[in-house]
Amino acid sequence: MNILLADFFSYTKNVSFSSFFKFFKIIGVFGFWTFYFLPSLSNAQNNITNTDVLWASKVIDFSSEYFDENNPTQHTAKQVLGKPNVLPAIWHSPCAWSPYRPEARQDEWIKVGFEKAVSVRQIAIAESFGAGAVSAIILYDLEDKGHLVYKNQLTQPASTQGRMLNVFLKRKTTYKVKAVKIKLNTIDVGGWNNIDAIGVSESNIPIQAEINITKDIPFNETQRLPQTVNSSYSEILPIISPDGKMLFFDRKDHPKNTPSISAGKENDDVWFSRHISDTIWSEAQRLNEPVNNNQHNYVCSVTPDGNVILLANAYLSSGKMAQGASISYKTIDGSWSYPEPLKIKDFYNTDKYAEICLSPNRKVLIMAIRREDTFGSRDLYVSFLQNDNSWSVPKNMGAMLNSAASEITPTLSSDNKTLYFASDGRSGYGSFDMYVSRRLDDTWTNWSEPMNLGNILNSAGWDAGYSIDASGEYAYFASSKHSNKTTASELDIYRAKLHVEVRPDPILLISGTVYNSKTKEPIGAEIFYETLPSGENAGTAQADPQTGDYKIALPPNSNYGFLAKSRGFVSVSQNIDATGNETYREIKQDLYLTPIEVGQKIRLNNVFFKRGTNELLKESYPELDRLVIFMLENPTIKIEVEGHTDLEGIPTMNMKLSALRVKAIQDYLIKKKIDKNRVETRPFGSTNPITRKRDEESKKLNRRVEFRILSY
Repeated sequence: MNILLADFFSYTKNVSFSSFFKFFKIIGVFGFWTFYFLPSLSNAQNNITNTDVLWASKVIDFSSEYFDENNPTQHTAKQVLGKPNVLPAIWHSPCAWSPYRPEARQDEWIKVGFEKAVSVRQIAIAESFGAGAVSAIILYDLEDKGHLVYKNQLTQPASTQGRMLNVFLKRKTTYKVKAVKIKLNTIDVGGWNNIDAIGVSESNIPIQAEINITKDIPFNETQRLPQTVNSSYSEILPIISPDGKMLFFDRKDHPKNTPSISAGKENDDVWFSRHISDTIWSEAQRLNEPVNNNQHNYVCSVTPDGNVILLANAYLSSGKMAQGASISYKTIDGSWSYPEPLKIKDFYNTDKYAEICLSPNRKVLIMAIRREDTFGSRDLYVSFLQNDNSWSVPKNMGAMLNSAASEITPTLSSDNKTLYFASDGRSGYGSFDMYVSRRLDDTWTNWSEPMNLGNILNSAGWDAGYSIDASGEYAYFASSKHSNKTTASELDIYRAKLHVEVRPDPILLISGTVYNSKTKEPIGAEIFYETLPSGENAGTAQADPQTGDYKIALPPNSNYGFLAKSRGFVSVSQNIDATGNETYREIKQDLYLTPIEVGQKIRLNNVFFKRGTNELLKESYPELDRLVIFMLENPTIKIEVEGHTDLEGIPTMNMKLSALRVKAIQDYLIKKKIDKNRVETRPFGSTNPITRKRDEESKKLNRRVEFRILSY
């Protein structure tokens, strides 16, 4: 499972297969070799739109297909379906149909059908590798009668290894076409012949292969990070903390790295650098043990607070490593704890590479691994945190994201729905390109069509390991842009400013310090946040044990409550409404924990009533349920619930309303099995205001519910 990153795009097929295409992967602009049965079309200046093209939707029959029992989905006839996912790049991709073996015979063929029957003016064949072998095209009408519309008896290698072959008819067919058969002469065009897609159209504008990218995104040029980060060795897998202040990365083969257990060689170690100003980064430092050991080490994710990191591999108590992932926490002396292996149910990975991403709310894992139901080499899988702190069985995230090739280096943004990853299984510019897709529902298998991040971020080489800050302003990634290689063996770290079109939804980044409310000293604590009114756990965070500092990233369109917890203290919760949030914002909010002592008073910030009544709103239930748990965990505690109103209205009416409200809270606690004798009530009405001001904020401050510890 260790990520060696020696050559990510070389596939492990049999020797005759892989040795051929490994050295002939050609990336760049593709050429057209168009056959016309009418004069050249002067009006064919623009690409035909995808809505005007019917791509093959089913395989009817075929002469043969390449089959590898270790990769049963790759190069099969089904890979010809849908729009091109190789061109305009040109290479021997597993996402295209290949006959059983190269130079097999003169009449290899495939017959495909379409979602509907249409009259046809044009046939487009995406020859993604070994172009020039198409010898005949037969159209089939509604009666399944074949019509030979193209015959080429002089098949020979095309001028480029790959192309879109556009065949035009003199006029639209008078019959509706429901199927197309393509014949290949693989003897005349040596090597492997790949057909990526087959399409038909009524238009006379040439069908072209297009990269799925939003047009005219004004990307800024990429910025290579300075020598304080990049060295003469390869830097890969950059992980930026959500606040953009700390960059973790994997540095390969550096002499300061821990010698590996094999032959005394250096291996992959975790390094980090701090962002000081726009172009200045601190000199990179290597993390010490136990994070770095004598095997391959790299950070997969860092939480918004920067106090928790997810590491590749399971760190065993014996010092050895196994498949999986581990969590390490920042300790009170500023170092990192021994990584604790995650308990992922039925976890296995049959590939030697893997990356695992932890969502900012620490509730979701996204993994680039290979399993029995994988579409190709490696797929993206999702796993969810369970109530017992284990993780669910990895679930394949579906065909919209995963291809017959490899999907790697996933990153889930702070909005919890925008996913960035790298793939060599769809139309792009190089060996691995970076893409973005957005989650469409809560199944985690329904995603928007991945969008290529463009040729400013993506190069003709290897581009992956994408990470973004919480604002979505900057992307960090590893690239071979300044190397003459298309592998991951010579990489540096870059960053680029992103256009809003490919940024995640804007979030609220809440930061602050956890304090002891009595001593005002910072303390370490766990941070919990929940959606209101449901009280559903929305995520957790960790306050720095030294400074008490914390950060949480809140996705938009929800109302949240959040609080800190630490042994021996009563939590005081806060709330914030993120519904309708349309811009990235950073908000400062300190949290206070009150020691469990007689006389201490704790405010219940998330208790709400219907205006002017004693009717508890549903948003109050999570807060009151926490008070129930606190009293059950401390069975000797007695409390007094105090109610306060603002200064508006008649004082006697305010006192009456206050009495009804504290009685409603007492009734709620009794209903939850808390002894009535443990809960006293005391209404104050408007007699004990915090402020005499009468603006709206002051009114909110005065309207409050508190409880005081009477005995412990």
